[in-house]
Amino acid sequence: MTTLTIVQLYPDLLGVTGDRGNVAVLQSRLASAGITARVVTAGVGEPLPDEIDIVVIGNGPLSAMRRVTDDLAAKADTLRAHSESGGVLFAVGAGAELLSAGVQTLDGADVPGLGLLPFRVRRTRQRRVGYIVADTEDGELIGFEDHASTWDLDDGASAYGRVSAGKGSVGAEGLGGESVRAANAFATNVQGPALPLNPQLADAVLRAACARRGVDYTAGESVAKADTLAEAARSDIRRLTAGKKPTVMSI
Repeated sequence: MTTLTIVQLYPDLLGVTGDRGNVAVLQSRLASAGITARVVTAGVGEPLPDEIDIVVIGNGPLSAMRRVTDDLAAKADTLRAHSESGGVLFAVGAGAELLSAGVQTLDGADVPGLGLLPFRVRRTRQRRVGYIVADTEDGELIGFEDHASTWDLDDGASAYGRVSAGKGSVGAEGLGGESVRAANAFATNVQGPALPLNPQLADAVLRAACARRGVDYTAGESVAKADTLAEAARSDIRRLTAGKKPTVMSI
């Protein structure tokens, strides 16, 4: 039986928006396809395993980002090699920003990034809060946004989703685009957590990881009930956002 290794980075510091739920979804959907998932957590000072298929890094405050930067830099060569070999990254919020080219904070200071994702981050005084819906090549991306960041894309990069409700974080002042996919690296500001509400995105992540191993992936029947519940929640969000203006808070 095939076994895939999922590494969650800094779950205690960068896991404030249900990021363990993203790992649990990947694990359960792999199991439904007859594939075993080995889940490894790696905190500050803890080594990465020799074999990695998927890296998950979650969201957290600026203080947590600063606490992990030195350790993340120490892990940079391994993470870069993983990404360059087609390994999968799934990064949310602050975790995604740490994998970018860097973050400019409101006081003008920089938080360094690893440069694995094709954008740079500007923190803003406008906080974008509320439900979000974006159209992607893998279907609608639906969830909740609560952030004060604009992701400025590198030349040639594009947003993974086009926002139809909510604000988003990608593009001029964050209007119109949400999330970024670069090869097998997925970055998003959609919370909730993202993957329980978006099984089609979870499947895109898992297809990429399995294809790298030469394994076919199709979710099995055991996740059908979870998918039905996700679609009911997605339908409620679509209804709630229909005709609504996005919310922006000044901070």
